[in-house]
Amino acid sequence: MEEMMHMGTPWLDKPLSETYRAYECTFNDTQLCEYQQGYWRFWYEADHRYALPTIAFFLAVIILFSVAHAIDQYASQSIKQSKSGRQAAALNRWLSYKSFRINALDWNSAPFGLLSLGAIGFVYFMCMTLAPKSYYWPDTAEFGSSPPIATRAGWLSLACMPFVFATAGKSNFITLVTGVSHEKLQIFHRWISYAFFVTALVHTFPFIIYNIKTGTMVESWNTLVFYWTGVVALVAQGWLTFASLCPLRSLSYEWFKFSHFVAALVFMLFLFFHCDHTLSSWDYFIATGVLFSLSWLHRQIRLYFEHGVGHRANISLSSNGFVCVRIPTTATWRIGQHFFVRFMGLGLHASTNHPFTACSVPVAGSSTQRLTSELVLYIRPRGGTTARLAHFAETHPNSSMRVFLDGPYGGMDMQKVVACPEQLIIAGGSGAGWILPLLSAFLLRQPLPDSNEAPATVVLRARIVLATRDIATRAWFESAVRDLLAEHGLEKAPAGLKIEVYYTGAQERSASGPSEGQFLQQLHTPEKAAAQNALTSASHSDCSSDSGKPVNVQSLNSRPHLPAMIRSENAQRSPHGQLGVFVCGPLSMQNDVSNAVAAEQLAVLAGGLKEVYLHMEHFSWA
Repeated sequence: MEEMMHMGTPWLDKPLSETYRAYECTFNDTQLCEYQQGYWRFWYEADHRYALPTIAFFLAVIILFSVAHAIDQYASQSIKQSKSGRQAAALNRWLSYKSFRINALDWNSAPFGLLSLGAIGFVYFMCMTLAPKSYYWPDTAEFGSSPPIATRAGWLSLACMPFVFATAGKSNFITLVTGVSHEKLQIFHRWISYAFFVTALVHTFPFIIYNIKTGTMVESWNTLVFYWTGVVALVAQGWLTFASLCPLRSLSYEWFKFSHFVAALVFMLFLFFHCDHTLSSWDYFIATGVLFSLSWLHRQIRLYFEHGVGHRANISLSSNGFVCVRIPTTATWRIGQHFFVRFMGLGLHASTNHPFTACSVPVAGSSTQRLTSELVLYIRPRGGTTARLAHFAETHPNSSMRVFLDGPYGGMDMQKVVACPEQLIIAGGSGAGWILPLLSAFLLRQPLPDSNEAPATVVLRARIVLATRDIATRAWFESAVRDLLAEHGLEKAPAGLKIEVYYTGAQERSASGPSEGQFLQQLHTPEKAAAQNALTSASHSDCSSDSGKPVNVQSLNSRPHLPAMIRSENAQRSPHGQLGVFVCGPLSMQNDVSNAVAAEQLAVLAGGLKEVYLHMEHFSWA
């Protein structure tokens, strides 16, 4: 092993070639040779002992989710509706919905099922790192200068690398085989990155301890390529890991993305030099490069050949401060899907794209003809790109801008949406626009008013709940519902539709004055200040009139008790079909809803018939 520690400081000591692993025992003692070649200690087989099992561990998890996805998609209804099928689905849903919350930190945990999977991964890495003995070689130079614990931690770390990149891409093979969209893979991206970084630290410190103990630290740093390249890679990896934490990332999303790409490039470059073709180390770079390249290439093909570069967006400000973006396009999408949009008229901000959920439904076409639809986005101005977009909309009323579309991604499983004749749709704050495509889909399933169709055997019901502390958003939403009903040829809401708007900002409104709402008060930056007067007057006019309010819209000045609402809806409905609960809102709302739906799964596990399905849309993925 000592001959692998090459002298000098070249960037690469070996040509780009396949793996080699020549070994000859230098001891005259057979027992020492056997000890050095112990299964968990043998340096020349360490990649096979530690990296390959780690690859197998990750692949086993992917295969498990792939099989579950295939069963969910292709199993017959008789299997799904059997008692064991319903109980298996309820158990899976309980594991997927049950979560924990720390109110003081406004933090929700991952679902219990993912926490359990994370715990299994934690145990795996702990056992593979700490269970094998010994941690250090005996104090003799003949064993080499690579401590066993450092060797195995290094290979465990390197095996994480392909999966860190695989879970980061918008287009990736994991989504293809498991049906789990890229935004839901972000939690695995973070967790695997933590394992990647911690094992890299465990790989690093034993070398420092060993060299300080033997007095060779300075010499090793000056003469071996592994030390200084490893430190540069570790610093870049530390930035990638900690700068991605939500509080830091939220300070400036544009800076986060730029620094993330730069740090990733530095990290990969110096890690490549650091590995220096040791055993099969470069194979993991090849795998990572293939996964990244295919993901990037697929996105570029969709961007330039599916969507093209000729889209123009009409941009305006809505009465509640949302930026309304309307893009005529032949693209198709499902409810809840999002597009990454690049606004080409925003100067430096055109270098970044941002995800926005579609707030409209496409026009139904055919397999041979794609009709032009209007992709509608409602964007809450925050900072950076969205703030510049709000400023542009205010200073250039009803103007257009060239945009690039990347997507769609994510979205709801439409089979499950259709399988839910009774729906409870919940949104909070800026999730108001997210409700509209669900409402539109519900209206499309209604029989035409003047048709001679026989009454449907299954009665469709939908209860829509919007909670907002912004009075302007309440008025805007009611107006949007009126417009949507008119688009579907309805003068009033159908009998099965109930709409409730909860206004939760009475105290804030009395303190800030009648003309300011939640989003208007947040226009603090200089580039947003010019928009405030226009928005205030617009919201004034919206709030001053209740005329034209659609039937069945109930306005309440309180907070909705969501768990009780879910229990009530499930108790009152028939046992046929499923109750679909759809939620988009702040973390506290998501926690209340997910745990309430998880509690309903226990009744199904006990033999009950009333199934409840949940879809959650997150404001933030990470």
